[in-house]
Amino acid sequence: MEGSDAPYGSVQSFDAGSAGADGGARQALGDDGVVCLRGAFEAPWLSIVEDGIAAALAGASVDLDVVKREGDKGQFSFSSGAWQTVEPFRRFILDSPLADLVWPLLDSSTLALFYDFLLIKEAHSDSALTPWHQDHSYYPLDGTKVVNSWVALDHIPLESALRFLSGSHSSSTLYRAVDFDDPSAPYRHARPELPLPPINPDACILATTLEPGDMLVWWSHTLHCAPGNRLDRRRAAFSVNWLGDDVTYNGQPALNTYIDPLLSPGDRVVGDKFPLVRQLDAVNG
Repeated sequence: MEGSDAPYGSVQSFDAGSAGADGGARQALGDDGVVCLRGAFEAPWLSIVEDGIAAALAGASVDLDVVKREGDKGQFSFSSGAWQTVEPFRRFILDSPLADLVWPLLDSSTLALFYDFLLIKEAHSDSALTPWHQDHSYYPLDGTKVVNSWVALDHIPLESALRFLSGSHSSSTLYRAVDFDDPSAPYRHARPELPLPPINPDACILATTLEPGDMLVWWSHTLHCAPGNRLDRRRAAFSVNWLGDDVTYNGQPALNTYIDPLLSPGDRVVGDKFPLVRQLDAVNG
């Protein structure tokens, strides 16, 4: 495990290729709500993701947004659920070591693909910040075995790194979804959860620098945020969200990316849109 990155506490980090990393990383994820796997992907796999980015930005992604906020020199782009139409993304998700790195962390008999998410903050997209939130607040899901695996595509220094509230996943308390464009405004799919309380400035906030190929993994109930990109270069990541064996569909209002009209409340979230990619032999019967 690596040392700390002042002024924040450090996200616990493990060498993705080391023997016994699964146990330590699983414990860190359970304790803190987030963990970092260093060197998870080598350059050839990252090149495949870059091919996917080129395709997505050229129109292959059917859910692509490009935003430039007033006063910013740079824009930011994001794409969601593109794996079915962007072949390089599909290859990375299904053929790379990704699933086998993530699955042992969930303590789950199965692993299903939920969705992918591309986020590119171009140079000087200063106001493209991500407010404090929980991923799970946006999902029509019950259960706790939901994780985001977030792969850095660029060097990400501490000043532009994600921040996590250590242990904020542990109670499984679900807070109201936050509108990213205007955190003070109601979110489009408002639900009855409690509003997110102010983050205590003395709380344990975790962050870490990342190199291309490093991967953060966090639970969907973990509170996190990120600043805009004030760097003179791009800050990009490709993330994939996964579901374990305790997750069911609840039918709450949500974005289309997270909805399958073939599912009913109480159903396991598995199907053509959310394929099962790993399962223990015993589950096969």
